[in-house]
Amino acid sequence: MTRRQFDEQLALLKDELIAMGSLNCKAIDDAVGALEKQDVALAQKTKGIETQVDEKEMEIERLCLKLILKQQPVASDLLFVTSAMKMITDMERIADQAVDISDLVIKMSRLPYAEHLNEISEMAEKVRDMVKKAVESFVEHSVEKAKEVCRADDAVDDLFDVVKGKVTGVVHKEIDEDANGEQALDLLMIAKYLEKIGDHASNIAEWVIFSVTGEHKKLN
Repeated sequence: MTRRQFDEQLALLKDELIAMGSLNCKAIDDAVGALEKQDVALAQKTKGIETQVDEKEMEIERLCLKLILKQQPVASDLLFVTSAMKMITDMERIADQAVDISDLVIKMSRLPYAEHLNEISEMAEKVRDMVKKAVESFVEHSVEKAKEVCRADDAVDDLFDVVKGKVTGVVHKEIDEDANGEQALDLLMIAKYLEKIGDHASNIAEWVIFSVTGEHKKLN
C-alpha cells in the first residue's frame, strides 16, 4: 500500500466515523422523539438504526486492522487508527442505549409526567450535540473541541439530578397507590440512559485527545 493509498484509506476512515456518528444522533433523536410523541412506530425504527451502527462498527474495525497490518503507520497515524478503534466501542454502546430508551417508550402505555419532558428533551439535545462534536473533534484533530464535549457532560449530569429529584418525589408519593410509580421509574431510567450516552461521548472525546497528544486522561 503506497502512502497515497494509505491517506485515501485514512480519509475513508474519517468518513465512516462521521457516518457512524450521524447514525448515533439519529438514534437519539428518534428515541426521544418517540417518547415525546408516544410514537411506538418511531421507537421501533431505532432498532433498525442500531443494526446499521453495528454494521458500521465492523466495517471500521476491519478498515483499522487493514491500515495497521498492511502499512506500518508512523506514530501519529497509529494513534489516530487505534483511537478510532476505541471510539467505535463507545459509539456502538450509544446506539444500544438509544434502543433501551425506545424499549421503555414501547413499554409505557401512557405518559403522565409531561412536566419532566423539558429536562429529558434538553438532556437529549445536549448529548446529541456532544456526540456530533466528539466525532468532529476527531476528524479535525481538535483538542479544544474535545474538551468542550467533556465539559458539556457536567450539564447533562446536572439535568439528570433534576429529573431524579422530581421523579423520586412522584415515586414516594404514588408508589404505594400503584398509580403512576412505574411510569415515573421508566422516565428515570430514560434519563439515566441519556446520562450514559453523555458519558460515552466524553469517552470518545478523551480518545480524541489521546490521538492528538498521546496521553489518555480521564476528564470526567
